[in-house]
Amino acid sequence: MNQSKNNTGVTVDMLRAFVCLSRHLNLSKASDELGTTRQTVRRHITDLEVIMQQKLFEVVDRQYQLTSFATEALDKAKTLLLELDTWSGQSVLKKSTSGGLEKLQFTDSAGRVYYSQQHPVSQIAMNGLPLLKKTFAAWGKAQTQIEHEAMEEIKPYTVLYRKGPAGWVFVHIGKESAYARWFGARVSQSAIGKLITEDDAGDEYDEFTAGAYSRIYDEGGVRLDHILAHLPKDGGEPEPGTFQRLLLGGVFPDGTPGLIILAVITEQVEIDAVSDTDRPKMPADFIMDALPDHPSAVTQLPQPRKASHSTL
Repeated sequence: MNQSKNNTGVTVDMLRAFVCLSRHLNLSKASDELGTTRQTVRRHITDLEVIMQQKLFEVVDRQYQLTSFATEALDKAKTLLLELDTWSGQSVLKKSTSGGLEKLQFTDSAGRVYYSQQHPVSQIAMNGLPLLKKTFAAWGKAQTQIEHEAMEEIKPYTVLYRKGPAGWVFVHIGKESAYARWFGARVSQSAIGKLITEDDAGDEYDEFTAGAYSRIYDEGGVRLDHILAHLPKDGGEPEPGTFQRLLLGGVFPDGTPGLIILAVITEQVEIDAVSDTDRPKMPADFIMDALPDHPSAVTQLPQPRKASHSTL
């Protein structure tokens, strides 16, 4: 494609059209959501393709489909829009950076506030929880190889993802993981093969929960966050929970990248926006501060909870 001399660059409307059409894969639905015409959406997509010099969509059997280039570019486009909406005060997601470390705050439709604060990885060595230390050491010994023998001891506590064309897919959920503790073994095992975005919670919530996933996945790096989130219990209203989350880049035996997540349910979280009195009290049987003597054994888990909007 040849870029038009009259084109002044990418606009917010172009990005919104791209993200919206990628979500619906239907021109009428996208134009309805954006409050504009089909022709306008189509023009924004065409202009963006000219600027990018790449096709973003293909039409197969009258159905829009993302090209491989668009699939790779979609996360960046969403991030750009969220950044712009945050700066203009239009987003329920607030993001800031201090000393190179990220802080996020998300408010849901019911007014519940979620917090995430990134911490230095060096904190694990200095005063990290036992399970965090053990997992970080195993990951280093395994040299990021997911199926390495060094990872076997901590695998029951982890959740593994692959990144597919439509998003993050559950590959493994450990029986002793925070996910299994909170939602129950039956629900957690039923999630295998599903997308983490299947609950359709919205781009802003997805950015809050999984915005860092792509960066760690692509770089094969590591990241530590302290989080306060609200997760539904027994199909009822969400309840607040606090945990530390370790993101680790990994490699599957076939050489493809993966994402290893260790979440530890704990009251030991440091979030600047949350005072000690505001931090929720966690049930004693959920807290994962101590490392079991026999990590390979299956522990008695709490009663199942309904999985939705998971950050675990």
